[in-house]
Amino acid sequence: IVNQNGTALTQKTETKLCLIIPKILEKEKLMELNFPYMNSICISLDINNGMHSMAASLCQSKVCGDRIEGTDCGDMVANWLSDALCISGLRLLRQSSGKRRKFKGKSFSEDAPSISLTNQAQYLLINIASVQWLTDKVTDWNDLSSDINYSDDNQLQGVIDRFRGNFIIETPDILEEVQWKIIQIGSAKFKSEGPCVR
Repeated sequence: IVNQNGTALTQKTETKLCLIIPKILEKEKLMELNFPYMNSICISLDINNGMHSMAASLCQSKVCGDRIEGTDCGDMVANWLSDALCISGLRLLRQSSGKRRKFKGKSFSEDAPSISLTNQAQYLLINIASVQWLTDKVTDWNDLSSDINYSDDNQLQGVIDRFRGNFIIETPDILEEVQWKIIQIGSAKFKSEGPCVR
């Protein structure tokens, strides 16, 4: 989702983005968007279906300094998003398959993994033990809990939530996750691309 200047929206600045609930209807090849107190809207997942009039409408945006290209998904979904978020001039872009952003870690190379439109990586793993260690090191967090009568558990959960992780785990040792190269959950394997700078 980009604004009228072509700048990608983030939940950091537009918190209402979290209220948009996408649902993939795989058999119908549609993505349905839902927002409280609004009718849902569907967008074709088939690039050739319903996008023919927009095929030439290639748009550019910037995400973390990278110029990205995408195909505009049309006026109906753009108007729906503008109404939902109360921001005029929004557009929904489908990322072009030909040009992908690359992870720019310390070991950047041409075969670096694609990272879509995210800031640094597709997923963020948070270790509760490491966050507890961090809160113990930052005196401001300890002062906050005594000022507002937070319990230690509430304080810890609040700090964990600030990192907005996709996977929340707990290990016996702090910072153990920094050494991991692969994380496996069931049959799904996730390659570590390095520590988060957040």
